[in-house]
Amino acid sequence: MSRRPSAPVSALAVVFAVLVGLAASPIDTRLAAADDAAPTITSLVTPVLSARRLPAVLAASQADARLRAALAPIVAKSTPTTCVTVQSGNRVIDRINGEQPLMPASTEKLLTATAVLDRLGADAKLTTAAVTVASTNSGVIDGDLYVVGAGDPLLITSGYTSTFEEADQKYNDYAKLADAIKAAGVTEIRGNVLGDDSRFDTQRYVPTWAGRYIRSGEIGPLGALTVNDGFTGLSLTPDTPTKDRQPGEPALLAAETLISLLKARGVQVSGGPFEAKAPDGATTVASLDSLSMADTVGEMLRRSDNTTAEILLKDLAVHERTAGTTNGGAKVVQDTLSRLGFPTQGSVTVDGSGLDVGDRVTCDLLVAALDHQGPSSALAADLPVAGKTGTLRKRLRGTAAEGNVRAKTGTLNEVSALAGFAHTASGEDLTFAVLVNGTLATAVALTDEVAVALAHYGEGLSVDAIGPRPAGS
Repeated sequence: MSRRPSAPVSALAVVFAVLVGLAASPIDTRLAAADDAAPTITSLVTPVLSARRLPAVLAASQADARLRAALAPIVAKSTPTTCVTVQSGNRVIDRINGEQPLMPASTEKLLTATAVLDRLGADAKLTTAAVTVASTNSGVIDGDLYVVGAGDPLLITSGYTSTFEEADQKYNDYAKLADAIKAAGVTEIRGNVLGDDSRFDTQRYVPTWAGRYIRSGEIGPLGALTVNDGFTGLSLTPDTPTKDRQPGEPALLAAETLISLLKARGVQVSGGPFEAKAPDGATTVASLDSLSMADTVGEMLRRSDNTTAEILLKDLAVHERTAGTTNGGAKVVQDTLSRLGFPTQGSVTVDGSGLDVGDRVTCDLLVAALDHQGPSSALAADLPVAGKTGTLRKRLRGTAAEGNVRAKTGTLNEVSALAGFAHTASGEDLTFAVLVNGTLATAVALTDEVAVALAHYGEGLSVDAIGPRPAGS
């Protein structure tokens, strides 16, 4: 494994250089008061040429050395395909195989988030619209109503919230679109309700994904008009599937769900649910804005929402005026990382969620993306908190990391990863990434050990204990 020291010049060398500079300064310059006042002589208990005059430098040097000593045996127990990068600001504390491209699993979502926030913007919203070309008179639409998807991944019905693992999970209530249609004065639709997901391509899953992801519900069918992750609609009076109704098509489920919601609000609908592209020149009857991109990205990171990640990836492609495809979005991610000056050598983006085993990132790249946002950013606040929230809520309880480590998790059969921020015993915020590739029963435990070691950084070191002694001591 390749390992680099924290800096090319030792802390003691820095101490020596600074102290020599202090000693070389004229003593009367350092002790003189203002020009019109008498010189004041300060009693020096700690000599000028003393290492005690640079306590912060020495404390950091000692804390860095302790952390490297703690991480070394953890990495030694891992596979050769393991990387660790730890930084405090621009200072690299430890770097083990930091440049090695590895499978990221769900830490890939950090790169998707970076591109979305950079290209679309934190405040951007996507608008799902109900439109028609039919004449409307006295609240009656004499024809079809189209629901045009805009790539909002968080359209949810209230019943689906029962599947949430945490009560505070953010979502966009799809029923509000039905409310808006009724508020527009619509009392009857004398035609069909048709779902339009033409904003994206029709590829529902990435071809190289393992089939078990789909069978286990790790990912739903992808579409520009998706409700309840594409897993289920809301039909108050379900009918028998026919050749015109193909269960599992997200736009069809969305149309069916809207019919149910409208009927529940007293709006009559004569036709059924279908899929079709809305005609050009259609008039907007009502619309529903998504949550902000900041909130949408936050939900994706905290819950490790694969479907949201993949829909956002296609949104990126459309935003750059290309076809709404996974490949198009992946190119936008890579272009964004390069433009931001991140170390992208060896990185490969196949999807937005990290489900694909062809994805490659480095620990250095993950740390660069995290540092670009910073430990005080909205992105950092939305990361899972050890022992408290999201995908870390059941991990690291009762350790120093609990409540102090915010990190994106990543887990596949051959991947265990953590990347985020650690608030340490010394009060610093460290940025870190650890990726373990290969079949290893203890992989998750090892990444947790890294998190705990980071939380202990600086513990037992007191700047006051090694600082200048006050007079009289």
